[in-house]
Amino acid sequence: MLTMVVPRLRLVVIFLVSLLVNTLVVRPLPAVELMFDYQSHFSDEQKKQLKTWLEQGKQAVENSIAPIPQQQLKVTLVQQKTRTEVVPWGQIVRGNPDSVKLHVSDRASLYALTNDWTLYHELSHLYLPYLDYPSFWLNEGFATYMQYIVMYQAGLLSRKRFIARVKAGFERGRRKTLTKPGKLNRVSADMWRLRAHKRVYWTGAAYFLEADLALQQRGSRLANVIAAYSDCCRRDNSRGIYLARQLDRLSESKIFSQLFNQYRERIDFPTVTNDQLEKIADYYQAHNG
Repeated sequence: MLTMVVPRLRLVVIFLVSLLVNTLVVRPLPAVELMFDYQSHFSDEQKKQLKTWLEQGKQAVENSIAPIPQQQLKVTLVQQKTRTEVVPWGQIVRGNPDSVKLHVSDRASLYALTNDWTLYHELSHLYLPYLDYPSFWLNEGFATYMQYIVMYQAGLLSRKRFIARVKAGFERGRRKTLTKPGKLNRVSADMWRLRAHKRVYWTGAAYFLEADLALQQRGSRLANVIAAYSDCCRRDNSRGIYLARQLDRLSESKIFSQLFNQYRERIDFPTVTNDQLEKIADYYQAHNG
């Protein structure tokens, strides 16, 4: 009798453990393959440099957030003659799958490319769906919040420079709110015509900073929730309120929907304190990737 019961008991235990593991652990996604589309004449040396930059940038973003949630990522590269900006323009081209388009300076060095924030911003967009225009502050806010965290965790920014850059960004958002008044959702929906990008981007970044701090108090962090979302629930298109509710469900909280309701019609720029910035800097210094 006993020799029959023990193997069965072991099988039951193994089965229950496997259920627990599958419930709690985000399944690892396959490594995304970068596909390069050069739409300008680049020398072999330039192509080598661009490939190194993109591979390292992808790795830095994935170290901070999670594997990019698609198997292939096409990167279109356009050379632009400019001395003032390293990456004058970047955008996500939504499709199946999404792709990235980057305009790069013909004079950019690998060092300059690596220390530019644009690539980290654009790649961060890939973790969220394309939202309705009134909720576009969530799309841009997440990418804006993550761009400097990625650089900080990759060792590209010191603690002092990280805080300074984020603080300066919030100040740009505050000033733009004074010249682009109105409810956030309405300004967001008409962001391009109003040229209200800085208000929309940095108000959204404040939303995710608040959410991240609240999650950290619960023993989690924003990247954990976004990783779970990109693994289980990411769609091509969605609405802001639906995204907030899904993030609530995954975080077992009401953090995202409560903040969403506070933010979507606000007419002021949120107050971000030095203490909050210090806490974020301390956290990501201690949790490096």
